[in-house]
Amino acid sequence: MSKKPIPCLVGFGGITPAGRASHNLSYSRMIYGMESEQDKLDYLKSVLNLCELMPEDANDKDSFSKSMEKEVLDNTLMRKLDYDFFRETFWTYDYDFEVNACAQLPFKLDPVKSYPSRQHPKALGMSILGIADAMSDSGLDIRNVIDKYGRDKVGCFAGCAVMNMDRYSGDGLFASHPLGQRATSKQISFTLPEMPADFINAYVTGSLGITGHFIGACATSLYNLNAGVELIKNGKSELVIVGASEAILGPPAFIGFCAMGAMATDERMKNLQALMGEGDELNYRNYCRPFGDNMGMVCGESAGFAILMSDRLAMEVGANIRASFLNVNINADGNKKSISGPGAGNYFSVGKTFKDIDTVFGADTIKNQSVFLAHGTGTPLNRITESHILSTFAKEYGIEDLPVSSVKSKLGHTMGAAGMDQIWAGLGALEKQKLTGICTIPKLADDVSTDNLDFYLEDRELADKKDIVFMNSKGFGGNNATSAMISADLTKELLQRRYSEKDIGKWEQKRDDTIINRNKNRTMAIDNTIEPIYEFDKDVLDIADLEISKDNIKTSTGFDYKLNSDLKDKDY
Repeated sequence: MSKKPIPCLVGFGGITPAGRASHNLSYSRMIYGMESEQDKLDYLKSVLNLCELMPEDANDKDSFSKSMEKEVLDNTLMRKLDYDFFRETFWTYDYDFEVNACAQLPFKLDPVKSYPSRQHPKALGMSILGIADAMSDSGLDIRNVIDKYGRDKVGCFAGCAVMNMDRYSGDGLFASHPLGQRATSKQISFTLPEMPADFINAYVTGSLGITGHFIGACATSLYNLNAGVELIKNGKSELVIVGASEAILGPPAFIGFCAMGAMATDERMKNLQALMGEGDELNYRNYCRPFGDNMGMVCGESAGFAILMSDRLAMEVGANIRASFLNVNINADGNKKSISGPGAGNYFSVGKTFKDIDTVFGADTIKNQSVFLAHGTGTPLNRITESHILSTFAKEYGIEDLPVSSVKSKLGHTMGAAGMDQIWAGLGALEKQKLTGICTIPKLADDVSTDNLDFYLEDRELADKKDIVFMNSKGFGGNNATSAMISADLTKELLQRRYSEKDIGKWEQKRDDTIINRNKNRTMAIDNTIEPIYEFDKDVLDIADLEISKDNIKTSTGFDYKLNSDLKDKDY
């Protein structure tokens, strides 16, 4: 086996339409009917506390939470757009929407109110809350790890697929002149798609390392994941934060997507419900219908961040390794009839990802231990093309009934964050061995390829233990990305191939302490006592604070950074 570093996932967090992504809290909402009474209670409390709806003087917070169960469920995941709240809080102008279904953050959550923000777009507020959530999930003092490892060696890749577009960014900028208003000095800056990474570096980690953002339309999350995975595999970094934050529930995005004919509008939904005999009253929960009779996508908003470490660093610090990634495969579509039309690229990315698992773990692992989280946009063209891709490779590998689902049925299409939603849902599926289903359709559409596939149309326990979650993204313009998330158990098998029993034992001993701390952090996540990190104007370095030589740079804050080169004479 190659001795390339293994990119290990040691923490994941975010702010989603289900609530906090850390500690499987959002996933509890996805499979709510299958959860234990304690997990249900923990979830309800986490949402009520996050949205500051838990009375401080409540004598019995458990009873109050249970009494609010219906309200919490009604105000999470896909539902009717809360027009008045969005208009008052995030939009610059009124707009008569053709679409009134979306997956929005729980209740009337405004993330920028959780820290001392200064006219920040919603997506950046989601980023600040989300990265703190991810650090909590790790059970480690991530910022201390970064300082010890070296701020100049840490990577961060995060951003959005479209742009930040509320009144403090794109929407306010573009509407200012037509409305006779003056644009602010921040609005153009805040439209930049890599701003979540910039905020994490500047106000959370103080990172001096490699940074950026790889945009690939709806595949953006997996593009950023690829950047982090490759950085670790080639040895340039041993700790990388990857993620995305997208908040597009507003007039600009809706106008644009409706003009494309891509959206599930109210009129289309009403016609479809009549055709399906589902009555006249619009069911906003069921607007997104992956692989069923459908008529367009539904937008959502979400933020998610994964903390990756090399296996070496993860073992040294005693990280709780939740999963790992061998590879991310990215392929363009090649020649196309139209920029939005399908192409051949996704066959390559899916096929290569199957081959990755086959090479390292063998075909039996693919055949018996795999689950597939499809892109599943809820459009007619997607259901035809993606199902054919999955069916084709399931046949090739002799899989009789590959479990298939799509989280967009409950979360909507969160654009750049869609792949991050797949990661936290995949973690939940592996750790709970329960798969969220496509619960918005009564049956598959007639043109869906079904051979060798088992589409989960309801939340179900997995029949046999699964250790691989395939994740697929098909982005507008021909951006295709596919990866496989490997379970903690299989990742440990990889570690046992390259480390001694003594080394494994030392890691597990340290990890036990991390898990104890992580359990404490889970309680803090439920109670909403995780403090967002936003260190504005702290330890800012000026030229006078730097002592520079050809071999290193020292700072007045106590850091000594070696100016090492990755290049060797023999390379050239």
